[in-house]
Amino acid sequence: MRHVMLDLYGCDARLLADEAHLRRVLDEYPERIGMVKVSPVELRYIKTNNSLDDGHSGFVIIATSHVSLHAWPPYGMINIDIFSCNEFDEAEVVSFARAMFNPADIEVQSVKRATRSPRPSSFSRVLLQEQYV
Repeated sequence: MRHVMLDLYGCDARLLADEAHLRRVLDEYPERIGMVKVSPVELRYIKTNNSLDDGHSGFVIIATSHVSLHAWPPYGMINIDIFSCNEFDEAEVVSFARAMFNPADIEVQSVKRATRSPRPSSFSRVLLQEQYV
């Protein structure tokens, strides 16, 4: 299981405020990384008592967990999280984010989770299936 967290800085505030653009990102991410989308995109505009903290938050559920984002146009910042119990290409996660938001800077954190899970990884499942074919 892997959880990749991206923090993108110096993004165009217009992209971060563009609901259609954010929906497109959430809608396209699963297929870009080989995942199956099992819900529609949920995106909400969050208004706070500090207008600098206002922005969009959203997610899409994938068969193996979720893709989420939180965008703050006044700060030119967006946070994107992808968690899945199946492996995926981290380089593609970063590449797609760069293409969609053209950040000046990006931080990437990747955490391997549930390292003691009894669930076999997708790779070992494939090997097991091939053994019995």
